[in-house]
Amino acid sequence: MPAFGTKGRVAAPVTAAAALAFCAFAGSSAPAAALSATPTARTAASGIPALVDPATDLGRHTPGPEPTWFDSIYFTGSVKANGQEFGLQVHTRILPNRSEAAYRWTFSVINKTTGWYKDYDAMVEPKDYRWSEGELDIKAPGLSWTGDSVRQSVQVETPWGSLDVRLVPTGPAMNYASTGVFNLADGVPNYEFALPEMRTSGTLVVDGKKHEVRGTSWLDRQWGEMPTSLTRWTWMNLSMPNGDKVAVWDTIGAGSKDSWATVLHPDGSYDVVDVEPLAQGASRQWTSPATGQTYPTRWRVRIPALRSELDVRITGNPDQEIETPDGSGYLEATAAFTGKYNGKRVRGENYVEMTGEWNS
Repeated sequence: MPAFGTKGRVAAPVTAAAALAFCAFAGSSAPAAALSATPTARTAASGIPALVDPATDLGRHTPGPEPTWFDSIYFTGSVKANGQEFGLQVHTRILPNRSEAAYRWTFSVINKTTGWYKDYDAMVEPKDYRWSEGELDIKAPGLSWTGDSVRQSVQVETPWGSLDVRLVPTGPAMNYASTGVFNLADGVPNYEFALPEMRTSGTLVVDGKKHEVRGTSWLDRQWGEMPTSLTRWTWMNLSMPNGDKVAVWDTIGAGSKDSWATVLHPDGSYDVVDVEPLAQGASRQWTSPATGQTYPTRWRVRIPALRSELDVRITGNPDQEIETPDGSGYLEATAAFTGKYNGKRVRGENYVEMTGEWNS
């Protein structure tokens, strides 16, 4: 999910889904030319053929020839401990065809109760980074991420804190665009799926204080070619009180503008629907003192096909930006939403990811 992005709506047999700012490619991927990767708005029954498989696609994939080809896995969590609420983000991505900044992982924590925030960005030498093909087995200095689609273990060590958690999926996997393939921007296909409801437990240590945390996480796996023409994107993950999981993508490329959502229902069926462009409802801009980039901190998200209108706002502290090696950054922020979903009043917590410049 970080430093790359996309989004979309429900589709039928060979269509596509939304792509988080760094997520995944599929091991048994068909050639891009054989795919129809443009999401189409419709309702999809369960049983639609998927082009990704969480049982095998958590492992590293054989890279394509593109210089911007990437492999990514990421999770955000909302956990509680000692009467306080925390947001967690762990992400690792590789760009194996690049000579610089090719292997990287990040960790961020926000105390949503107090507003305290800290992040860590680690660049890793290729010889010190391992991500096995065909299985989730990632090891790098300061990072261990192992397991499968049934249970995972994540350990992180930084100079200011650590994390040691278990992640256990408690619901069906989400294939973005219902098949796990979609156009990220300007006709470039990506592969992505999520494990959107993972019971999370373990230990968080920040500034020497230990917290036994419990909560839930959303994991995203994405891979493929990152379009060089992709100028900015916003991604949001929304868990509804009725059990629906909603992933919103809003992307702008040189020749494309796409706003859409994948909706996974508890029975495994999907909707892929249009979303009104997020810029229309964005407000309360914040400018990063570190990078000078500007981001909105509030949105009115309208999904006409679902009779939904949601107010989303960043919580805890707007300064949840992770700086990148090129001197820019992207926002990986905790948020909360209220409003109507399918005509009913709802509220909840989520994450918002933004890259690019949002001052226009």
